[in-house]
Amino acid sequence: MSALIGSGQQTPGAAQDPRPDYHRQKAWAPRLSATWPLTVLFVAFPIWWVAGVSAFIWPIVAVPMLVALIWRQRTRAPVAIVFWLGFISWVLMSGLQLQSATKIATFSYRLALYAGAGVLFLYVYNLPRAGRMDARVLRFLTYFWMIVVAGGYAGIVVGAHTFTPPFELLLPHGLRSQPFVQELVQPVFASVQGFLGHPVPRPAAPFTYTNNWGGNIGVLTMVALAAIAAAGPGRRRKLLLAVLAASLVPMAFSLNRGMFLSIGVGILYVTARLVGRGRIGAFAALLVVTAVLVLIVALTPLGQLVTGSFTTTHGHSNQVRLSLYQQAIAGANQSPLFGYGEPQEIAVGHALVGTPAIGTQGQLWMLLYSNGYPAATLFVSFFLTVLWQTRRPRGTAGLWLQAVPLVALAQVAVYGWLPSELQVIMVATALAYRRCWKPASDTGTEVTRFSDATNCPVQ
Repeated sequence: MSALIGSGQQTPGAAQDPRPDYHRQKAWAPRLSATWPLTVLFVAFPIWWVAGVSAFIWPIVAVPMLVALIWRQRTRAPVAIVFWLGFISWVLMSGLQLQSATKIATFSYRLALYAGAGVLFLYVYNLPRAGRMDARVLRFLTYFWMIVVAGGYAGIVVGAHTFTPPFELLLPHGLRSQPFVQELVQPVFASVQGFLGHPVPRPAAPFTYTNNWGGNIGVLTMVALAAIAAAGPGRRRKLLLAVLAASLVPMAFSLNRGMFLSIGVGILYVTARLVGRGRIGAFAALLVVTAVLVLIVALTPLGQLVTGSFTTTHGHSNQVRLSLYQQAIAGANQSPLFGYGEPQEIAVGHALVGTPAIGTQGQLWMLLYSNGYPAATLFVSFFLTVLWQTRRPRGTAGLWLQAVPLVALAQVAVYGWLPSELQVIMVATALAYRRCWKPASDTGTEVTRFSDATNCPVQ
């Protein structure tokens, strides 16, 4: 389903195409590739991480993307965007109760990430449909997946070591000493944790926390499987399969149970869809790949890490998380409409003082505690609507892309989605919509007219 949110002149009586951007590019338009923001965000991400600005690059690049959307003669959006606009509006209202300058600054940062993610979604949704644009966007996400896998290996090798990035040196001392700012700008390779009697470096690079790494690799594994399905037989598919197998090593070291469970949800979903479509060949290939990966884990020392992450009690960690969840629910019940604007530290004298702030141990709890029940409902409704509207994508690659928001929702109670995972999810969901449309013929022009046929319902 698509709706017109920008308008331009149209010849009376001309047929309206329900999908965006079927006008040819004007001769005087700049030749800068339409996908340059994705190159800056995903391919160049290691540069921003080393510089200490990776947490800020998302809303910064969203500004020229928003300008490009406004400049267009018409901008289309699926009906699901209504939920996202409602979510942004509700978050904005919940921040009106904040009075501290520090809290307003951190709130504004999160709001900018949410708004930037919506802009990124619309930008990818409205990209031209010729020149193999979808394959190009998928390739950028695949590069990002490889970067995250490489970051996982860097975390295993380097451990808990870090360094001072250039951007931190430019900050005033008072701002630089703030814990929230340090978390955003200082690169972290891994967090070392005692496990089964041995120190285990749990990968975090190129993100802040191990859980950020696990959440991102969970959704990006679906992207990698989509790229494998889209790649023809040859060296590219073999390379992707090799990286997929190699990704099991940092995945095992991460000890992220939520990551493994969410990936399992995605694989089971796509398997069921393939069986329902009668795609026996694709189903058999998926079984072979899964069996090979399971054997790699079972026949190597990785198996002990994977099974240990599920069988070990994790008693203290689980108790702390459960207590924080309970406090987040209690806080949301006390302020159900607008929450408290942002997560809050544990009060002095509480048994859990010194633990993470209330509302930081999962995207769902952050929304409930910080922005209230309506914001959380609108947020989840957006992704559920996306899942429904993209239920008939083209090909196996389309199924893997459609599974991305499902995998993310399986993590919503245990992993935070900010600052990076939400952006990956939004690009993948926009691609899932585009995989519902009948592909345009690749004529070599920048923009060509869409076919009238579509697999997704359109208003």
